[in-house]
Amino acid sequence: MIVAVHQPNYLPYLGFFQKMANADVLLFFDTALFSRQLGFHNRNRIKTPIGAQWITVPIQHSTVATMRDVRIAGTDWARQHRKMIEANYRRAPFFESYSTELHAALKKPWTSLVELNEAMIGLVARSLSIDTKTVKTSTLPPPNTDDPTEKLIHFARSVRGTTYLSGVGGHEYLDESKFTDIRLKYDEFTPTEYPQLFGPFIENLSAIDRVRRQTRIRMSARIGREV
Repeated sequence: MIVAVHQPNYLPYLGFFQKMANADVLLFFDTALFSRQLGFHNRNRIKTPIGAQWITVPIQHSTVATMRDVRIAGTDWARQHRKMIEANYRRAPFFESYSTELHAALKKPWTSLVELNEAMIGLVARSLSIDTKTVKTSTLPPPNTDDPTEKLIHFARSVRGTTYLSGVGGHEYLDESKFTDIRLKYDEFTPTEYPQLFGPFIENLSAIDRVRRQTRIRMSARIGREV
């Protein structure tokens, strides 16, 4: 069984959904530390007439916290996101096929960032015909190590996985020698140009830029090198 692990980001890009589609189980790493530096835990980019623009979910300021502890600040952000998405995508093909569900989700009184992100990921996954099972790492036995590689192996074992599927970023931090009973594979995502509004193609926007109802995402490379 192929297991992938990823932080539940806000309206992620297509590479996230490629890895999700290529896994049997996707573990939402909600016990990971929230990071402003990573940039995508509470925001993402959409395309507008003036280029890529950020849409951001405001969070309550606090000390370092795990993602599951992060709370959303205010409610006006959701109205702004609905307006921005409507204004920039209402003429896009298939927008009407998911806009009602998206707008309904953004009208809910969210307080937890993780719960919001999971709902948005589920909405996009359904629109891409991805039915991969998802599990929160907070529901699994906690790892007794701080080593990044050993944590991921622990999570994969916890759901009886036989293969861990990593993004290409794993090349930079995974200790491949520790994958013994669990195989390691890399999911190689290559952005492929598709029709967009507003001029030249911009890659790696939020996946809502590409969503098409009942059209499974076309993988640029199903699974890459195995270690």
